[in-house]
Amino acid sequence: MPLRPSVVARLVPAGALVAVAMLATGCGSSSSSSSGSSTTIAAPTTTSAGPVISGVVAPVVLDATTTAATVEVGRFVEFSLGDPGEGTFVAVSSDARVFRVDGEGRTTGSSARNAGGVAVGVGSAEVTVSFEGSMNGVGAPTVFTITVTR
Repeated sequence: MPLRPSVVARLVPAGALVAVAMLATGCGSSSSSSSGSSTTIAAPTTTSAGPVISGVVAPVVLDATTTAATVEVGRFVEFSLGDPGEGTFVAVSSDARVFRVDGEGRTTGSSARNAGGVAVGVGSAEVTVSFEGSMNGVGAPTVFTITVTR
């Protein structure tokens, strides 16, 4: 049974919206270089090929082996230290004017979330991520150095 013109008229804009959203996840590029345990992330760039959709940039993800990063103001950083099980990874910034912690790492049902935050001002901050909860709080805190530019 063919679709009525009124149904097609509603589906075409919806399909276009989905296509634009899919393009947004791939729009822009970032360059990262890793040297030892430090990562430098450049600002996203745009190209003139097609529509420019801004604001969709993947977070910088640090772990126990990469404990330092240089990022620009506005960039999100996550601290990936594994599955906390029934516990929680709690992050604390040494300077909330440079790096603001927005969330703790925890598992809820079948989804896991890393501790993380956002670079809010130029400077440098140490972010200490500690495990709290089950496993008797085993493990030393991990300290990350976040240097924020522009």
